[in-house]
Amino acid sequence: MSRAVFVLILWLCAGGPLAAQELPALYDVTGVAADDQLNIRAAPEASAPVIGALAPGQTHVEVTAINEAGTWGRVVLGEQAGWASLAYLTAQPGSAMPDAGEVTCFGTEPFWSYHVTAGDTATWSAIDDEVATLKSGPFRRADARVEPFISVAGGPGQQAVLVMQKDPQCSDGMSDALYGLSAVLVLSGRLERAVSGCCSLAPR
Repeated sequence: MSRAVFVLILWLCAGGPLAAQELPALYDVTGVAADDQLNIRAAPEASAPVIGALAPGQTHVEVTAINEAGTWGRVVLGEQAGWASLAYLTAQPGSAMPDAGEVTCFGTEPFWSYHVTAGDTATWSAIDDEVATLKSGPFRRADARVEPFISVAGGPGQQAVLVMQKDPQCSDGMSDALYGLSAVLVLSGRLERAVSGCCSLAPR
């Protein structure tokens, strides 16, 4: 591991243990009739304007925050954030970090993305760079910490270390969408990059 990567992980771990909270996580729509829909509203209240909807039985809905009363979950709807009633959303067991199966991280200026399937592959792509596919390990927590969450991937002449932190206000800077994880990604070897952005657990 390069010195830069080691320093990065130490810096992100410096905040100490944090209270566990299983967000962001994936949810399924339940209890909605086949001829109905689950409205997504502009604010966590039944009187707020409807800005979209989830289909009955829809799965893999990423909830990135919950209101103080614990009754509404914030979801990403295209380029904006909205709220859906948790009375009709059921959490998928094992869908939060570090047990999630996959994550997609991304950023702007320049545009880049990094998709990781735990224990399988990690793929880097950027508007100004070549595509790189690496072998990834499992997601894990920093030792003796609730977070950050770490993913290490590698291949011939290339290593990638992704460090993710819970951040319910993470924004891509170009839309009104709010995500639940912020990240720093360091590539070392043939490609040398250090980028930051947001991450989503929703399947891509």
